[in-house]
Amino acid sequence: MKNQEEIKAAIYQYIADSIDCSIEQLESDDTCFVKNRKEEKDYIKILSIKYANIISCSEDKYEIGKQLLAGKIRDELYESTLIFGQTLHYIPNMKKMIPLPLTDGFSYKLYEENELSQLCGIKGFENSLAFDENGNTPTAIVLCARKDEKIIAIAGASKVSGNIMEVGIDVNKEWRGYGLARLLVRNLTIEILKRDQIPFYSASVTNLASQAVAFSSGYMLLWTDSFGVR
Repeated sequence: MKNQEEIKAAIYQYIADSIDCSIEQLESDDTCFVKNRKEEKDYIKILSIKYANIISCSEDKYEIGKQLLAGKIRDELYESTLIFGQTLHYIPNMKKMIPLPLTDGFSYKLYEENELSQLCGIKGFENSLAFDENGNTPTAIVLCARKDEKIIAIAGASKVSGNIMEVGIDVNKEWRGYGLARLLVRNLTIEILKRDQIPFYSASVTNLASQAVAFSSGYMLLWTDSFGVR
């Protein structure tokens, strides 16, 4: 299982690769503008981590991005007319990654790889498990909670790059408030770490419930970025 610094280093590399910037820029105290060679057009991503702000733009948006955003403080960057939405991203706090005891009254099962096909067709778990029309899923591992043989909550994780996985959670509305989100996310995260994979968790700035799940599950905030381009 990787330690805290190894997790942080891997996530920094994942971020740098995804927005086409350098590790040095992520570790700087500056606002940096980057031409993202991986995005052909209509792309702007504003990302903030510690003291750094990175504005990653496709070539067609680079000059207007610099014109409108140069010299802005962080709050002003995220108020730009160029982008909308903001997402918070969390990594595991390894000091808190202790398994939680399973709540009585529910049954639990871990599925991974080929076993996931057994879950094809279930509805209402789009944040944690999704299948395409051919029955394929990017999800690599899930932890389910059942009540009376019915799946009522799922924490799932999909590979986004190399050994980096993003965790999502869904709990049926009538079963919220039982601590299932916290339990499933925490215990799934530990299973992912045991497999030498690195999980992170994301929540919209407007989704206070999801942010609370991240914190109670043992995650800590590392970076934030914009969601879309206007």
